[in-house]
Amino acid sequence: MDFISITQYFLYGSMIIAFIYAIINWHILKNTPEKWLVVFLSITVVIEIFANYFKRVEESSLLIFSNLVIILTNIVLFIWFYENIKNNKLLITSISIGLLSFLINMLYQNFLFEIFYYSNFIISIIILINVFVYLQQLLNNSEVINFKRMPAFWVSIAVIIYQLNLVVIFFLIQELITIHKNIFYSIITISSLVLYGSMIYGIKLRKLNG
Repeated sequence: MDFISITQYFLYGSMIIAFIYAIINWHILKNTPEKWLVVFLSITVVIEIFANYFKRVEESSLLIFSNLVIILTNIVLFIWFYENIKNNKLLITSISIGLLSFLINMLYQNFLFEIFYYSNFIISIIILINVFVYLQQLLNNSEVINFKRMPAFWVSIAVIIYQLNLVVIFFLIQELITIHKNIFYSIITISSLVLYGSMIYGIKLRKLNG
């Protein structure tokens, strides 16, 4: 078993564990903002199942699944941030720019067979803006003293780490990761572990604190 295969076990393992934990606690989450984390994980798992089937069984070079994960999961994150920020303009603007970036990207790349890196970059920036708006709102709120018990805080920190890593990987060290794939898979795996781990912790906090 090579290094890349090992990282895949950790990546998919953390994803499945987070998904199962979210489903088990759905009865607690269904009336909270964290219900969108369940939607996020469900979309990710379902699309990854199809992606792996076509890649390993059909030996297909389809990359549509990567593009679907990018656009659908980030729209869910926009909605989740809205649940915590309650800013209609930010939600509408975020989703509109995300969709528009994909439509423009379609003029230059094939949605089925090429990953929309530039759209991913734009969406990552928009997600980071949502995070910073949330954190600024939190700092101006008296509840900031209880930030350690807030699911949104921990998930937001993980989202920052994940999205910043995507920006760095795809736009600053692309040549390096082309030569050293182990670096790419290491960064993606560690970022994913942080993201899924934060979701588990956030759901646990919601379960404990209501």
